[in-house]
Amino acid sequence: MLLYEYPPHLDKREQIAKAAHDLAEHRKMQRNMYKNLIIAAVLIVIGIIAPPMIVKVILCLIGAGNAAVAVLLYRVYALSRDTDLYTRIYDDRLEHCQKTLITGIRTEIVLYYSDIERSYQDKRGHLIVCLKSGASPSVKSSKPYKFMDSELSAGRLMLDFQDTRAKLFLIENLYERIGYPKKEYNVIEDDDPDEHENIFDL
Repeated sequence: MLLYEYPPHLDKREQIAKAAHDLAEHRKMQRNMYKNLIIAAVLIVIGIIAPPMIVKVILCLIGAGNAAVAVLLYRVYALSRDTDLYTRIYDDRLEHCQKTLITGIRTEIVLYYSDIERSYQDKRGHLIVCLKSGASPSVKSSKPYKFMDSELSAGRLMLDFQDTRAKLFLIENLYERIGYPKKEYNVIEDDDPDEHENIFDL
């Protein structure tokens, strides 16, 4: 049974409105990227013309850094709007599609909860799934992907969610099935709430 789906199903009117909004946002991000690339080119040219060597090096480095940041931001934005990526959470399995930021390798994963030994999040927010011995989830990449191959050979899978709510749904509702540590928080209860009611009445 399907429990959660991303992207959500939209009717025709919602699809048209979303497409128009995405197109406007895409053009805005393109304009920003081109502005930053022009600034980077100007800095590099000034750096080449400037006489002191240290000024040349500093301006060229700043220009190259600015260009790299502009392209990276555009890639992040494009990835966040990629309509090919999806997450479908069922009661027995997870169907998930993710893409790498730099190389653009698309990976489709079908993972049954019965194959999971435990899971946790790394510092970057990826969900790391440790597989049981002999587990063989379906993993298909659009290009040869050495990182994913090495992770699978080590009995792990790194899941990168485009939709944070999908990951939270998985952790909050299916933590037992995926072996995720459920955190229990202590609830502080005041035995006598009226005890401190008039503490400032002197």
